[in-house]
Amino acid sequence: MKKVWVMALSASLAFAAAGCSGSGPSAKDTDTVKDAKGTNETSTAVKEVRVSWYGDANRTKVYNNTFDEIQKKLPNVKIIREFASSGEYWTKLNTQVAGGNAPDLMVFTLDNINDFAKRNQLLDLQPFVDQGVINIKDFNPTIVDSGKVNNKLYSVSQGNSIKASYYNKAMFKKAGVSEPDFNWTWEDYSKAMIALHDALGKDIWGSEDLGGVSNLLQSFLKQRSKDLYKEDGSLGFDKKDMIDWLTIWDNLRQKGGIPPADVTAEYAGKNEVEGILAAGKVASTMSSSNRMKLFQDVMKDELGIVRIPTTKGGIEFDLLAGVYSSIYVKSKVAKETAQIINLFVNDLDAAKLFGELYGPVGSTKIMKELEPFIDPTMKKVNDFQIQVSKNATSTVAYPTGSNAVNKLISTANEAIAFKQKSVAQAVDDFFTEAQKALKK
Repeated sequence: MKKVWVMALSASLAFAAAGCSGSGPSAKDTDTVKDAKGTNETSTAVKEVRVSWYGDANRTKVYNNTFDEIQKKLPNVKIIREFASSGEYWTKLNTQVAGGNAPDLMVFTLDNINDFAKRNQLLDLQPFVDQGVINIKDFNPTIVDSGKVNNKLYSVSQGNSIKASYYNKAMFKKAGVSEPDFNWTWEDYSKAMIALHDALGKDIWGSEDLGGVSNLLQSFLKQRSKDLYKEDGSLGFDKKDMIDWLTIWDNLRQKGGIPPADVTAEYAGKNEVEGILAAGKVASTMSSSNRMKLFQDVMKDELGIVRIPTTKGGIEFDLLAGVYSSIYVKSKVAKETAQIINLFVNDLDAAKLFGELYGPVGSTKIMKELEPFIDPTMKKVNDFQIQVSKNATSTVAYPTGSNAVNKLISTANEAIAFKQKSVAQAVDDFFTEAQKALKK
């Protein structure tokens, strides 16, 4: 289980500076550095390192600028870049891993680190930390631990966020609907989404359809003192929980709070620029808090930010998210890849270019140095994260097979949306298929 220590996270998000220490050695160093397997390596030959990421054109520009800066400081490394859209990235990465030809540096989210680590596709980074090649001395322990699976360090944070609701202030005002309370409930949410549709017209909806998003279901379950999975790798909830969840979205769909299935399908997989929120077709969404800036950059209307809806009388819970750097277990340039990761998280010039693309960065030292350069929208995000970080409690690590199960959640919601199945039938089928996937 990933341990998320609440006080430590609050300190990190509040930018409390930890003790300072220097970055690990770069490719310019002439001292012998051992690689992860303990082999002495002093070669100065230029080595190619393949790095990968996912996202749209704006995100790709940020990554390219950051890697350009890192490239200047690693003359013995040639950084080869690979990227894909969010939807295509995971399919491509799975294919590359299956073929034994994955990039040296891969990015992961907390949703899928476990799956790749448990399939033995990621390199243990602790030897590089012990040797000083990757410096995480200024990292908050919470963020370090979130990159571990079975107590082994497989990933280093590029930035962390917390699940949030953001909403178009102008659309709420135009509809005469009060802006959401910071601690709104699912009942409050449903009433507001339907009221927005009623006021703004038949082609405008309150929110996009989020019934198939696994980590939002997880938040809903945590509010009920449950989780997506148990420690033994089985499902951590029962049919009634899922019926209750999917019924919320089915009721919203029927009453105009979210779009019908065909409209949702039209915008599925779109990036922030082309998405349904930026198009003005919905007034709100829920996602990782860092994405608020990506949306705000392509929208003229101001966005507000609050928690995702809560369960009345339920557990206070806010879900930690983030994007992480990992090294392919078969990489032949693991040390050089580790040096790139080190500069990514410890070099101020690189940090200024990358900014808070995925939320506050792991190093409290770098976070403190970034304060004067923080975008106003990200200041809102940081303030939001400080406010809710006390509720970012632990979750059960995703087991092998979880990627297939999480896809089945989306499939169940789609079947209901297209009126192919009732809620009860979709849930029955989900449990049958999910249990099969988790036994493989």
